[in-house]
Amino acid sequence: MHELLLGEGLDRFYDLRGSQQLTPVAPESLRERDYDWLSRAVTDAEQKSAADANASAAHLDLSVQGLSCIGCVWLIEKVYQKQPGARRIDIDPTAGSMELEWHVGSLDAVEFARELQRFGYLVGPRDAQPETSSEPGLQRRLGACGAFAMNAMAFSLPRYFGMPEDFPFAAWFEIIAAASATLALIVGGSYFIERAWRSLQMGALHLDTPIALGIVTAYIASLFGWLSGRAELNYFDFVATFIFLMLAGRWLQQRSVERNRRRLLRDASIPRDVRSPSGEVLPLTALTPGTLFVTAPGQALPVRARLLDAAATISLEWINGESEAVRRQPHEQLPAGAMNIGATALDAEALESWEESTLRHLLEARRAAPRRDPSLENLLRGYLGAVLAAALGGGLWWWVHGASWVEAISVTLSVLVISCPCALGVALPLAEELAASRAQRLGVFVREPGLWRRLRQVVRVVFDKTGTLTLENPVLAHPETLNSLPDDAKSALRRLVSTTLHPVSRSLFDALGPGPNAEGTVDEVVGHGLTLNTPSGPTWELRRPGENEQNADAVFTQNGATIARFQFEDRLRPASVEELTRLRQRGFTIHVLSGDQPAKVQHILDQLHLPPNSGSASMSPAAKADWLRQNGADRTLFIGDGANDSLAFDEALCSGSPMGGRSFLEQKADFYFLGTHLAFVQPLLDLAARHRIAVRRAFLFALFYNIAAVSFCLAGRVNPLIAAILMPLSSLLTLTLVMASFPQQLPTPKASES
Repeated sequence: MHELLLGEGLDRFYDLRGSQQLTPVAPESLRERDYDWLSRAVTDAEQKSAADANASAAHLDLSVQGLSCIGCVWLIEKVYQKQPGARRIDIDPTAGSMELEWHVGSLDAVEFARELQRFGYLVGPRDAQPETSSEPGLQRRLGACGAFAMNAMAFSLPRYFGMPEDFPFAAWFEIIAAASATLALIVGGSYFIERAWRSLQMGALHLDTPIALGIVTAYIASLFGWLSGRAELNYFDFVATFIFLMLAGRWLQQRSVERNRRRLLRDASIPRDVRSPSGEVLPLTALTPGTLFVTAPGQALPVRARLLDAAATISLEWINGESEAVRRQPHEQLPAGAMNIGATALDAEALESWEESTLRHLLEARRAAPRRDPSLENLLRGYLGAVLAAALGGGLWWWVHGASWVEAISVTLSVLVISCPCALGVALPLAEELAASRAQRLGVFVREPGLWRRLRQVVRVVFDKTGTLTLENPVLAHPETLNSLPDDAKSALRRLVSTTLHPVSRSLFDALGPGPNAEGTVDEVVGHGLTLNTPSGPTWELRRPGENEQNADAVFTQNGATIARFQFEDRLRPASVEELTRLRQRGFTIHVLSGDQPAKVQHILDQLHLPPNSGSASMSPAAKADWLRQNGADRTLFIGDGANDSLAFDEALCSGSPMGGRSFLEQKADFYFLGTHLAFVQPLLDLAARHRIAVRRAFLFALFYNIAAVSFCLAGRVNPLIAAILMPLSSLLTLTLVMASFPQQLPTPKASES
């Protein structure tokens, strides 16, 4: 990739990206991809433009995977500007999208997508990106409330500095401050009030409950104080600023999560629709028993079907997690989720509807709602009870002892305002952000908030075998055999293996790396191999070994003469043995669940030095989920990589998945990880412990701060100015304690394990 950037004169990318960590380009991303959907989308966009007499160009919105810094934006813009007919491109890195504008009939959008793919960026339909925002509009609320808070503070400061009441514009200053606080309440405060109300309706308490209580109480009292001319009850600036800080904390908490979600496109191997033999595009819902359809290479069958071709090579990876090629003969049944890993499309007859499909069941399986935290609810219940008792009791005490009702209400209000969990509302999201940023240094990207609390409850770590403990594809046993090939042979072999997803092809493709492909037509004979006929050169073939070639798994020939024999082997991910040993030493229970044969599972257990009862073989997706339910799913971290693990993901307390060429479980997991090693597991659990320390420090500080602050309130020493000073000061101190809980340097895997 570095050589490609230099060769294209795009090396300024490195200056723009700075120190930003980039996602490595997976070899799977460099494979040929099906862009028929893009051709249809361009045609539709140009037809729509032609129908509009006022339109001078066509427009198309797309999703893009791989955006991580301003350098990526610059690079994609430069690539687009080189395309004939290109007019304008708008890239939104926060949403992972781009809008293209071009002269009708002059842009080859497929060529543009393939050019981006060379640089590691994948293009997908705009609606193919998974849902990313659990709180739509939060950033817009934050921006608006920032303006309201500045207005409220600016027009409240003159009163604090002694502005006389008879100043001509004094009334207008109060009106502007009141209007700013009212708008902040409507735009931003409603966010917390709605969430607090929903949690109360469910009989639960949330951190938003005391936040909402403080906002509403301070606003009502301020409104009353403003209308009655009681300056000591006027907390409008506090209301607006408090809402802004709380929204800032919530946005910070979600920012990294949303960014990590947007890194991924929908799995391209999952069909969005199918084609009939006549070429008609059919939605998946149109599939019923007897429907004839075509499945392109690299795509999964959406429903159980009968093969109509002469023969086909498929993978049951989605079903049992194993990528071994399986041959099917005419009229044999193909299960839903079976992937066409041949070089040509296969014709099939549906035997069930999409609604009945196992693949649909796996795709639509969803994790249960986040579990309630009884300890947090009990803490909040006690906190709210103590605050209300102190506020009401303090006000009543002052009133009984001769204070005016205004002074009594002022004491009550000051307690409710000062005791609002402002510091916690900012510090806890910062702890989430710091933990997530440290995790990225390990190559781990957090997708779900609340992961750190759940990780602290883990006592068992369960792994899928193939693709999780082992590498996704078999590894070439003797790379020197490949390296010794001449350039023309490598070019021909690269062309052959780039056309199929057969495990042998995938392994050789990874080993070859990017480079030129030979010209010619590739033909596949199912069960035999692939043949490349070049226009004016030799005939190349990658085939199964013959009876006298048992020491090879694949044979590469030129005009019938053998020039290379390849052998492959399954390998554990680097650092797997060491990492699982450390986990066991720390008291974690380890188990392996696999759809593979018992002998292969036992072989892996032996390599990992695990006892025989630490593994289960021949497990279906439902069996994995059942095993977790019966063995403490609520204390289990499950790490898997295929759709066959989807149901187990739904049961586990938390889940993780490697980021590979296909991204199905990455869009569902609590976190996904890069690279080939497993050395991140123990440091990730250590980060969860660090997060717990930060949270405890924040809570302890809040406890002592509230005791001291409420004491001053009950003594009648707190007014709106002091409240406005204490709020940011306490937040800064709490943030400092949280930041001190996370080390700047984390132990990283050795270079040999990366």
